Amino acid sequence: MLAYNETPVDTLMNQLPFMLQLLQANNASSFAFAQSNNNISGDSLLPSIPFDSAAVPATTAISSVAASVASAVGAIAAPATTSTITTEQPISGSTLPVLSSSIVALVQFLDTHGYKDIRQLPGYQYWIALQPLKEQLSPVLNFISSHQTLAWILTGLHLWMAAELVFYFMFWKKLARLQEVDRVVKGVGAKAKRRELFERCLETVDEGEGVKRWIEVWFDTGRTKQPAKFEDIGRANMVSWMAWAFWAAPLEEVAQSPAAIIELNEMIDTIEEVKKVKFTEGYNPNVECIRLSLDPVIASHRPLIYYTLIWLANAFTRVVFFMVGFTRYSGTLDQTHAFEQPKFKPKHRKSSSFPSPGAIAAENRPPGDLAYWYRTPAKPQNPIPLVFIHGIGVGLVQYIHLVVALTFVSRPLIMVEVPEVSNQLVQVDCMTPDETYFVIERILRIHKHPKATFLGHSLGTMLCAAVCRASPASSPKSIVHGLILTDPICFLTHHSIAHNFAYRTPSTASQLVMDLFAAREIGTSWFIMRRFCWTESVIFPIAWSRRHQKPMVCQGKLSPVLPQRTRVFLSRNDNLLDMNKVAEYLRTKVGLIEGGEGGVGEDELVVMDGLDHAQLLLRPEWFSRILKAAREC
Repeated sequence: MLAYNETPVDTLMNQLPFMLQLLQANNASSFAFAQSNNNISGDSLLPSIPFDSAAVPATTAISSVAASVASAVGAIAAPATTSTITTEQPISGSTLPVLSSSIVALVQFLDTHGYKDIRQLPGYQYWIALQPLKEQLSPVLNFISSHQTLAWILTGLHLWMAAELVFYFMFWKKLARLQEVDRVVKGVGAKAKRRELFERCLETVDEGEGVKRWIEVWFDTGRTKQPAKFEDIGRANMVSWMAWAFWAAPLEEVAQSPAAIIELNEMIDTIEEVKKVKFTEGYNPNVECIRLSLDPVIASHRPLIYYTLIWLANAFTRVVFFMVGFTRYSGTLDQTHAFEQPKFKPKHRKSSSFPSPGAIAAENRPPGDLAYWYRTPAKPQNPIPLVFIHGIGVGLVQYIHLVVALTFVSRPLIMVEVPEVSNQLVQVDCMTPDETYFVIERILRIHKHPKATFLGHSLGTMLCAAVCRASPASSPKSIVHGLILTDPICFLTHHSIAHNFAYRTPSTASQLVMDLFAAREIGTSWFIMRRFCWTESVIFPIAWSRRHQKPMVCQGKLSPVLPQRTRVFLSRNDNLLDMNKVAEYLRTKVGLIEGGEGGVGEDELVVMDGLDHAQLLLRPEWFSRILKAAREC
C-alpha cells in the first residue's frame, strides 16, 4: 500500500478538492438527512452500521451512519453526560446543519473508498484505546495552562517561531541582494604576471587525457543536464573561461582590448600545441563554464537558532581563550581591545534604499585590519611566535582543542580571526590576501617580533601562501621563519577545488558536512563567489634545498622559496583536491622530502593515509605530529 501511495493520507490529499465540494453541500438537505434517522442506539462506541448503500435506502443509510458517527463522537467528547444521540436529543439548530453536512460528506467519501464500517477506519481502535489517558493528561494540561513559568516558556517558543519565520524571509531577500556582481575581485594586471601564472599552471597539467579532464572540471557547473565533455567545448567557450580566470572579467569586456584577444588566442594555441589536444571551432551555447566572481551566489537557508548556537559556542571559546592567557585585539590601527569602541566610524548614508554589498564595502570599509588573539609565556623557550590562521567552518570553536594544546608549546602565539568564513552571516569588509599580509606584518611589528612561524589549515594555507609570496624565505627581510601547512589548498588550486567546493552536489557524508557547515552557508558562499581571488592565493614554490637552482622561465612572486623549516600535511582522501597529485607535485616539482623522523628537512612532506579533509584534527596520532612540528619549526 505504501509503495503505491494508497495510504489514507495520500487518498485524503488526492481527493481533497472533491471533499471540499461535498462540504459545500446544501445545509438544508443535510439537515433533513440528519432528522430522518430512527432510534440509533449509542450503547456501544463501536457501532456496526454498514456503509453499503445497496442494503439500505440511500437516504436512510447515509443519515443512519451520520447519526451513528455523531453518536460515537458525542460519546467520546462527553462520556459523563450522554452516550446516545437520537432524534429526541437533537443538536442545537445553529450547529446541526453544519455538523450534519460535514458528517454526510465524510461518510460519502469513506463509502466510495471502501470503508463499509466505522470500525474499519484507520486508527479508530487506537483513538478509543487512548481515551482513558484523557483523565490522566488533564492535570498536566491544566498545570501547563495555569503555571506562570510554563506560560512564559510557551510564549518564548511562539516568539522564537515568529523570529524564525521573519529570518527566513530576510534570508531570501538578502540572498537576492547578494547576487549583485560588484567586481571587487581583480584579475592579473600585468602581462608578465599573467604569463607566469599561465606557464606555472600549464606545467602541472598532464598531456592528452589529463588536460581534457582538467578542462572538463571547469565546465561542470551543475546547471546543465550533464557535465560537458571535452568534445563539446568549443574554442570560444575556452576563451570565455580564460577571460575570467586571468582577467576576472566577462569576455565582452576583455574583447574591447585587441591586445587581450591576441593574448587569449596565444594561450589557447599554446595549450593545443604543448598538451596535444585540439578544440572544436566555434561556440557551444549548451556549455557553461565556472566563473566564481560572475556566477550566481549559491546558498541554502540555515535557521536563526543555528547562528545563535554558533555565536554561543564562539562566546564560550572566547572565555576559554581568556582563561588560558590570551588577549584579544579588535585591530592593529589603534590597538583597541575587543570591549572598546574602534576609532573608525562608517560614513552616513542619506539614501533610504538598502545599499548593495559593494557600496558598503566601498564607502564604509575601514582600512585593512583584522582581529587577533595574542599570548606569550613569561619566559618562552622559543621567542619566535607561532601565527595560526584557521580555515572555513564555524570559527575558532572548531580549533579550541588545538589552540589549548598549542599553549603548552613554550612560544608566543598569535591567532588571526577570519570572520568571513566563520558562519557569521555576511562580512562585507573582508580583505584581500595581500592586505592580510600587511596586517600580519603590522601585528608582528607591534609586538616586536621580526619573524614568525606560520601555521595554516585549509583556507588559512592560502593566506600563509600570500605571506610567502610577499615575503619569500630567500629574502633577507622575510618575516617567515617556518611554515606548517595542514590540508593545504594553495597548491594546484587551479585544478578541481572550485568545482568541488562551490558547485558539487554532495554524495558522501564528508561532502555533506562540508556543504552544511561551509559551502552553502550564505556568508561563506558570498565570500567565495564574490571576494575569493585564486590568483592571489596560489603558489608554485621552491624548496629551501633548491633555492640556488637555475630560475624557471617567467619565474616571479608565484614561485617563492619556502623556509628551511617547512612541514606539509596532506590527507590522502581529501575531497577537495586530488592529494596524490599534489603529493607528486610537491615531491618532484617543488622538492620537498617525504618521510623520515630525523633532522630538519627529512619529513617536510607527510601524507596521512585514510584521512579526509580536516579529519586530522580528530586523530590523536596526527594531532600530536602537528604539535611536534609547532615545536620544531
